[in-house]
Amino acid sequence: HARQSLITSPKSGAMLDFGKTLSLRGHAWAGDVGIKEVQVSIDYGATWQKANVQPPKNRLAWQHWSAQIMLPKKGYYEVWARATDANGTTQPMVIPAWNPGGYLNNACHRIAVKAV
Repeated sequence: HARQSLITSPKSGAMLDFGKTLSLRGHAWAGDVGIKEVQVSIDYGATWQKANVQPPKNRLAWQHWSAQIMLPKKGYYEVWARATDANGTTQPMVIPAWNPGGYLNNACHRIAVKAV
């Protein structure tokens, strides 16, 4: 099963006011297994913070998630999101031998933001 998570807000390249909370939103999906949790990281996966995950509207639906993060200083950040399904399987950080067409890509989604 493919586990996927997407960051839908903010968009990559967003400029954010330093000192304000960064509100993240997105979707996650794991087929008919369901998502147990979504985690986000702003330090290249060194630490992870749990997001709030809503239950699916039906058995195969994408699940909405949200998180609040404080960026510790001004500068550029990569925000990562990863999903874990109900069986405990987590999205990989990268896909080995990933094909150029993008098929079956379930690696962690990343966006770039800047705190100014």
